[in-house]
Amino acid sequence: MNIVILTSLLPYPLNSGGAQAQYNMIESLRYVHKFVIVFPENGYNQMDAMQELQRRWPEVEFKPYRYCEQLTSFSFLWDKVVRSFNLAFRKGSKAFQVERILKPYGFPVDAKFVSFVERIVKEASADYLQIDFYPFLALVPRLSHKIKKIFVHHEIRYVRNKRLLADFQLTEAEEFLFRKLRDEEISNLNHCDKVITLTNVDKMELQKAGVTSPIYVSPAAVSTLQKEYTSWNRTLVFLGSYSHFPNQEGIDWLMKRVLPLVEWKKFPPITMHIVGSGWPKSYNQNINGLEIKCDGYVEDLPEVLSGSIMLVPILSGSGMRMKILEAAALNVPFVTTSVGVEGLDFEDSVSCLIADNPRDYAESISRLISDQALHKSIAESAVGVFEEKYSLSALSKRRDAVYHN
Repeated sequence: MNIVILTSLLPYPLNSGGAQAQYNMIESLRYVHKFVIVFPENGYNQMDAMQELQRRWPEVEFKPYRYCEQLTSFSFLWDKVVRSFNLAFRKGSKAFQVERILKPYGFPVDAKFVSFVERIVKEASADYLQIDFYPFLALVPRLSHKIKKIFVHHEIRYVRNKRLLADFQLTEAEEFLFRKLRDEEISNLNHCDKVITLTNVDKMELQKAGVTSPIYVSPAAVSTLQKEYTSWNRTLVFLGSYSHFPNQEGIDWLMKRVLPLVEWKKFPPITMHIVGSGWPKSYNQNINGLEIKCDGYVEDLPEVLSGSIMLVPILSGSGMRMKILEAAALNVPFVTTSVGVEGLDFEDSVSCLIADNPRDYAESISRLISDQALHKSIAESAVGVFEEKYSLSALSKRRDAVYHN
């Protein structure tokens, strides 16, 4: 099949779960289908990243929407001006924090961009236009009805927003905006020929909310080579980029409310590594004897994770946590929350530890540190779940079946 993929996030470098999800699926199916990738050139999507992908994927075509073209759009420029003003003068205000959660910034959505996408779909003789990620969902009803449209919902936006806003006292206008965006999200999904979710939980949520388009569950996959179990090496790891807000929220909760509850001085020296791009140096801290270091983006993730305990303190968002699959594939036990493991078949006290309040989370960390038999059994159970349900070959077949259905 000929498939044009419109994405707000180029699948390289592999510094986020979204990039990995796209990359691994395309990597596994690029000899089966003809892919053309359309994306906006911006600070996240650099030309050198596209060139590296072209080197790796000579079969795949890339069609960037150049930044100079975006600057000719009044709505795009106005969005940039308003964004700059808000960052300069309203950054600390509650109203702006709410607005940043609800609204994506900096993506072209005007008629000129719609024409650009439709032209590429026509030139490629595409069987499907696949749209990845929420920022371009609003384009769906504006595209020609002749184009068959698949939307891949990596994260249900209104679910993510509701969880992120749980601690805010919203004004009537903010409540109205939340409901309006939720209703638009559902309406836009109903203009799609197919909707793909990463978990069955997300599928049921969308059906309950009123999405009538056919919904298929096609989990994302990791390409990590499985490793044998390695005993604990006195490290903890948090994996995720700073730019993804649920990661910021999770690490702040961990550092302020969970880690101070652990009696670190009763253990040998332990180091916690924050792995992912963009983390400020202020996160390099010492909490009651626990040394915390920001490592940034790392090329050899298995080397960093092997023998560690992974912490996945996710409090908001939806979709699928790629970092959990990374841990499972590498025989690394992990501590997470109900939201973090939502939609995945990992069981508390069997293939992971799940805790939703600070004290229970702190106790779970202490248990894995103190009990090496538990450390090993959790890791080995998790890798068993991964092998049975989340291997790359099995999941790529499921996505291929969605295209051919």
